[in-house]
Amino acid sequence: MKRLFRNWDVLRVIRLLSGAVFAAYGIYASDSLMIVLGGLLMLMAMVNWSCCAAGGCDISSGNKALYKDFVKPYQATKESK
Repeated sequence: MKRLFRNWDVLRVIRLLSGAVFAAYGIYASDSLMIVLGGLLMLMAMVNWSCCAAGGCDISSGNKALYKDFVKPYQATKESK
């Protein structure tokens, strides 16, 4: 229960408010699909579940050197005068 009320960020609040608006409009217009979509958005906000919740949107943080085989680092040499 405590987990539901912690770590609220801007997108979670927007998801909750948009779900409430969709559900309210669905009730007003007697549109069951809109009510279900609004309820789904509110449920997603409550349990903090989104498309990226499973780590599917994570980017790799490993440094991969591109063209490492082709480009050699510059090394200054001393020339005699």
